[in-house]
Amino acid sequence: MTFATETTDELKSLRDELKRGSRIISLSGLTSIASKAFILSKLQAETQKTFVVVADSNKELETWECDLDFWVQSSKVKGQSSEENQSQTKHQTSQIASLPSMESDVYAGISPHAETLEKRALTLWNLSFSQPNFVVTSAKSLITKTLSPEETRKLGAILKRDEDFPPEELLEKLAASGYVREEPIKNIGEFSVRGGIIDVWSPDAENPVRIEFFGDTVDSIREFDAETQLSTNQLKEIRIVPMRPFSASAKDFKDWAFFARERFSDEKFARNLSDRTQFAAEGEDFSGWEFLIPLVKPQTSSVFNFLKDCIFVFDEPAMIEQTLATFYENTENHFAQITEQGEIGLQPNELFLSIEELREKLEETKRIELRALGKTAAQTDEEFQAL
Repeated sequence: MTFATETTDELKSLRDELKRGSRIISLSGLTSIASKAFILSKLQAETQKTFVVVADSNKELETWECDLDFWVQSSKVKGQSSEENQSQTKHQTSQIASLPSMESDVYAGISPHAETLEKRALTLWNLSFSQPNFVVTSAKSLITKTLSPEETRKLGAILKRDEDFPPEELLEKLAASGYVREEPIKNIGEFSVRGGIIDVWSPDAENPVRIEFFGDTVDSIREFDAETQLSTNQLKEIRIVPMRPFSASAKDFKDWAFFARERFSDEKFARNLSDRTQFAAEGEDFSGWEFLIPLVKPQTSSVFNFLKDCIFVFDEPAMIEQTLATFYENTENHFAQITEQGEIGLQPNELFLSIEELREKLEETKRIELRALGKTAAQTDEEFQAL
């Protein structure tokens, strides 16, 4: 049987099961991400649902994103002229969002990579407004706690020409959401201020913008070249996306210092706590603060809160089950270890969904389980109970 015939049969079977309202659908025999992406791109086009692809780790996300993008673009340009293809490609917005997990050990006192924070912030902020065709994410990202969609939306800003937006409020948002002040700005994530003019470079923009205020009113918005600093284009509206998926101001750090002294009042924490409060009490951050700030800025949601009426796709569920089981065990053990050693840290359930919460979330979803080895892998899955 040819690949085309096999995939057509698989697609028809999947479509029929979805129409019957099946909550869990198994698909086996597809051994490459490219073939899985092909089937999912066709199925998504027919159902018009958001598909959330869950991979074992961040390593697979780029491959998933590239392969899905290839099949989605191939489907869109099929049968069109080359001129139409070029026109659509030039003006097309991405319908595939990537949400990687923060791979840093939450109890190691090390901050997550800035690029990962930026990717998470961009995806979550976009999801707080609308859902794309596909979201690719990792098992650990699935259980990582976040701000609510409403709180996430407030991290960024949408400015429109001739409408009011106090510049002081914008500057507060920029600083709290991870932007760095530089003069002049040269890179994404930087901003500068000169009187009533604010320059800023959002992570979703090709070029920085220059926003000129007349009092609290946005008088003009212009793109400009970061090298020459010369304006290139007038805009009616600009989106400013946060650089991290949570905010933290100088006041938040001062509040953290106060509440941390209460939370970790036992003498065994004194030295480790002091290493952090000496910075926080002055309104400054410190290494690893991202995993401690929920003490004063609780994160009570997860990616599930951003996604409605979706179809979740688990790529090799047995592998994902094992990864999560190991992660939960290691995290609990590490928390117990650092507590015994007098190091401060928030409890795992303040940072991640518990296994019970994950099961509860999944009970409310429809999902497709992709297995390369068919029945053998399905039997192995029965040893695990998280999904």
